[in-house]
Amino acid sequence: MAYAHDPEVFDRSLALYLKGEIQAAYDLLTKEAANYPDHEQRIYEWRLDMAAKMGKLELAEEILEDALDSGFFYGEFALRKDDDVQVLQGRPFFESLVQRSFQMLADAQAYSRPRLVIIDRGHAIDGKVPLFLALHGNNSTADKFKIYWRSLVNKEWLVALPQSSQVGGKDIYVWNNMDTVEKELTEHYRKLSSEYAVDPMKTIISGFSKGGHAAIVAALKQQFAMKGFIAIAPYIPNLEDLIALLDTSSQRNLHGYMLLGEEDHECTPGALQLHQEFTKRGFQCKAEVFPGLGHEFPDDFDQILPRAV
Repeated sequence: MAYAHDPEVFDRSLALYLKGEIQAAYDLLTKEAANYPDHEQRIYEWRLDMAAKMGKLELAEEILEDALDSGFFYGEFALRKDDDVQVLQGRPFFESLVQRSFQMLADAQAYSRPRLVIIDRGHAIDGKVPLFLALHGNNSTADKFKIYWRSLVNKEWLVALPQSSQVGGKDIYVWNNMDTVEKELTEHYRKLSSEYAVDPMKTIISGFSKGGHAAIVAALKQQFAMKGFIAIAPYIPNLEDLIALLDTSSQRNLHGYMLLGEEDHECTPGALQLHQEFTKRGFQCKAEVFPGLGHEFPDDFDQILPRAV
């Protein structure tokens, strides 16, 4: 995913990559890397993927080694599950680098703690404050996702952005262990409820990608009292598990809204299947598919979000 506030170089290199012009994409990132020191970790990862995709395996290993030497590290998805790096699996030097990266990640995990970023405190209506919780996507941070919720600022909403404690790489976080997710979200809600008169009938949880999945699970399990969820490009890893939650849910007044990209081939099919299961069981759930959109937020999200809310 290229974030809304990312440098244009990511959009340009991704466009080249998707057209099959891998060498051109690699050359662009390599040439421009020094101009974007704040994005160095991701540039290393993209260059690693592109080198591997082109079959330049020794170059890919050199890039990963340089990244580690620079203090960056990566997790299971980037080094094991990404399609581009499959060709590197089992190579002795690559495996040694993977273990080094995983150790750096484990060291960081030992000191990681959940975080809650409040971007607007809202205002009470009849003595209670509407709450909007928004979860970042995997391998990201709450701060990177602040921009997407700006249309709720200076409204009635208390807007809070939880950040997972689960480390996905240097200074990036994931929602992979769902037991940990439930514990942390419940604690965030407990803290907010102790400081604000939160209105459970005007509480919404939202999230992007894996954060969207976590939001749906939280809503179905009613990890705390909430009216519904908004999921943007939700990643659905196991449809059967969510169907089981649907079948045992007593919250038939739960509302849901999914914003999906027509070109998001990894996430949209599963989300549409889940939407059908919601509909079959009488839940109020809308799925909106945006033509030409990939795994990202719609360009006019500021106008779409109030409608979804």
